[in-house]
Amino acid sequence: MLAANSKLNLVRIGSHITISSLKEIGNGLLASFHGIIGEIDLAHHESPMIDSIDARLLTLILGEEYIGNTLGITDADLKIDDDEFYNSILGGKNPNNDVAVVSTKKLTPDHIGSEAEIDLLIDRTTKVALHEVGHNFGLTDHASFRPAPDGSLCPMSRGEFNKFGYRGYVRAIVDGRGLRFCDECRLFLQSVYGWKDSQKDIVKDRLTSSFN
Repeated sequence: MLAANSKLNLVRIGSHITISSLKEIGNGLLASFHGIIGEIDLAHHESPMIDSIDARLLTLILGEEYIGNTLGITDADLKIDDDEFYNSILGGKNPNNDVAVVSTKKLTPDHIGSEAEIDLLIDRTTKVALHEVGHNFGLTDHASFRPAPDGSLCPMSRGEFNKFGYRGYVRAIVDGRGLRFCDECRLFLQSVYGWKDSQKDIVKDRLTSSFN
């Protein structure tokens, strides 16, 4: 189990996402996990241009390069080897370490031609990142649509891919998620980490960077 105020390695894989966008995602994670994540280190992982990669393999690669709580963000499709109808995922966590990965491939709007569309991509990526980092801290999926106190879906709400297809899933589930956790998740974080649901006094300079 990760400790409270642990550091998160937020790793850009390739160069598809800007540093400023990565910082926005990092600040979103700091706000939602205020008091649990104490610092985020922004890092860059060189990667060949590929259309897809096995999700577990990518978590193993990152696990060898980074120590502890780590989230990688890639634009490659994340493939999985199992019997589900869909064989790619928006994000996933390796159950044997504290490494998770998120793919922006299916989160990207049809056209990126405006600030609003860029903001939508950052928002979607942040919400999927929250879900996967939540797994790193012991939170589990909600099969049902679990509301948070602000009326949005809890970040851990998963739903079923087969019911929507990917485009419908992103719009119905990912876009419907918020940045605050439901009562069940809050109780877990309070009991394990002594967490208090407060987004006040977020110190954004808790983002550090190993970019050259």
